[in-house]
Amino acid sequence: MKLSVSNHTSNLYAKYVNVLACGDKPVSVFKLQEFTQDLAECQLLLNDFKWDDWYQNSHLVDSPEYIADASLHECQLLLTAMTRLERFSPGVMDNMRRQGVLIAILERCNNFSVKLAC
Repeated sequence: MKLSVSNHTSNLYAKYVNVLACGDKPVSVFKLQEFTQDLAECQLLLNDFKWDDWYQNSHLVDSPEYIADASLHECQLLLTAMTRLERFSPGVMDNMRRQGVLIAILERCNNFSVKLAC
């Protein structure tokens, strides 16, 4: 696991927890774009992405509870797919935010960060 992932995930969580956890309240498109840029900078998006992997794991977005046991790679896979889908279907990220999926993924990634620091 890359050290930069563990170093930046806690900061990312702190920066976006209130934005992503606001439920049905509207969130600026620019804030979600900033979030996507930060995901890339924190190396949480996969460079080697295969849509087949997404299809095999897409059930994880059906419920935020499913993400509680996801691996770091699965979290990265979900985030990468969502950011790519957002390019062609604007609103994907906001929909995942409203459903609680983005905050669940960020909490899971933050959990990995805490474990690495111990």
